[in-house]
Amino acid sequence: MIGGIIKASGITVIICIFISCSVVSDLPPGFCLPANDTVALGVFAPSGSPSGEEQIVIDEISAFRESTGKNPAIVVFSDEWMNDKKFPLAGVTTIRSEGKVPYVRLMMRSTDKPYQQEPLYTLNNIILGKFDGELRAWAREARAFGSPVLIEYGTEVNQWSYPWNGYWNGYVSGQEMFKEAFRHIKTLMEEEGASNLIWAYHLNAESLPDEIWNNMTSYYPGDEYCDIITVSLYGSKKPFETGEKDFTVMMNSVNNNLALNSIHKPILVITGTDIRNMVVNPASWVEKAVTSLSDNAWPDVKGLIWYNAAWKNDNNPLHDSSMRLQDNSAVGDAFKSVLQKINVKEQLSC
Repeated sequence: MIGGIIKASGITVIICIFISCSVVSDLPPGFCLPANDTVALGVFAPSGSPSGEEQIVIDEISAFRESTGKNPAIVVFSDEWMNDKKFPLAGVTTIRSEGKVPYVRLMMRSTDKPYQQEPLYTLNNIILGKFDGELRAWAREARAFGSPVLIEYGTEVNQWSYPWNGYWNGYVSGQEMFKEAFRHIKTLMEEEGASNLIWAYHLNAESLPDEIWNNMTSYYPGDEYCDIITVSLYGSKKPFETGEKDFTVMMNSVNNNLALNSIHKPILVITGTDIRNMVVNPASWVEKAVTSLSDNAWPDVKGLIWYNAAWKNDNNPLHDSSMRLQDNSAVGDAFKSVLQKINVKEQLSC
């Protein structure tokens, strides 16, 4: 991987303007979401090395900017507690120095291997306060950092590949435990005065397992604990994956689900598709996905974050996945072209 690496150690139509304004007004000073006809651009561009999601790679961000012709306003990375439980000061400082807002995924887990039951950072242990000291110290450093930081706990919570999903925690009872753990974390950090944190509830557009108990909104901790909703919505994830996933259909489903549960928050969409897929044309998928944002069908969508990452699936290099736009110029060009159809905000400071 070329470039300097700094160790930083997953919608509803608002009918009432008052609701939309009341949500936005709770955000910290210096952080302004785009107007209804504009979206902020963001990127998740980790290193391809093990535990690479916690590394800020400036050249990867630059490559994304070159591919899209736009500056990302948001940069996402993971804070992996399996390596370090301290506030990732180096990472957020680097992102801020680039004029962008850091988005920290608080990954309280012992391993980044998927489909594993968590032995240490369990929901119950969080609720019991076993990590209160570390969380309070984290919050104090976040407060000292000063400027806005997006933060989430429970990445793609309705995906059983993550240990906070109900599958590993008693199904429905696990959902209640997740809510309590989320509330506990946020309450502690508020008590430490970390008012510059912007809290995200991160769901996936597809619930896995696809069962009634695993509904995407069943883990929602409540309006008073969340500032925004983050939605992961992907196309193909592997080069030989079949079946095209319709961005509009999936986003409408998320929209309806949130509306049915009276969840009205600004939304950030994290998306991507395998740029070497042999079955579904990735350039065409990108064009359709981004174009769907141009007609303002989902006014609550305030940000589009591209998952500019690559990873191995097995020992066969032909099976490797990549959503990195710089790995396929046709897809990158399609993304750059279609971005011209929407109003893009390249900075969220105000």
